[in-house]
Amino acid sequence: MNKERTYKHPFFKTGASARSQCGFTLIEILVTVVILAIGLLGLAGLTLEGMRNNQGAYLRTQASILAYDMADRMRANKERASDYAGFSTDGAATTLPACATDSAGCSPAGQATVDMVEWTRQIQGVGSGTALLPGGVGTMQFDAGTSTFTVTVTWDEVAREGDAGETISGDGSYTVRFLL
Repeated sequence: MNKERTYKHPFFKTGASARSQCGFTLIEILVTVVILAIGLLGLAGLTLEGMRNNQGAYLRTQASILAYDMADRMRANKERASDYAGFSTDGAATTLPACATDSAGCSPAGQATVDMVEWTRQIQGVGSGTALLPGGVGTMQFDAGTSTFTVTVTWDEVAREGDAGETISGDGSYTVRFLL
C-alpha cells in the first residue's frame, strides 16, 4: 500500500503540483536587485553625509581648542592683556622672539608676543607641516565699553545645503567672549 501524502499548506506540496513550481522567475530576481541597489545607494549617501558632518565637528573642535587656548594665555598674562587686542593671525609673523628660548624667560610684554606667535603657528600649521584648520585665521578684539575680549577663529569648510536646498553659512567660525 503506497500512499502519497498530501498537505493542505502551500509550502508542503507534493505530487504534480510540486513539480509545476520551479523557483523564482527572472523578473522577481531583477526587482529584488533593483530594490537592493537603491537601498545600498541610500546607505552610501548617508555614510558620505555622516563623514562630512564628522569632519565639520572635528574642525569646530579644533577651533574651540585654539580659541580657548588663547583665552587662557591672555588670562595668564593679565597685566599685558591690552597687547593682544586687535591681533590677527592673517599675515602675522611666525618667528619666535629670542626670549622664547632664553633661560630667564620673557617679560610680560615679550610673553604676549610669544603667545601670539605660537598661536599663529598653531593655526597656520607652521612647524608641523599640517594646519589644524584649513585656511584658518584667528583674531582678537577688545571692547573697552564692556571690558570684553573676543577671540574668533575662522576656517574654510565645504559649504553644506539645508533641507530646502539653501546654503548654510556661518559653519566656519567659532567665537569666545570673556572678561579678565
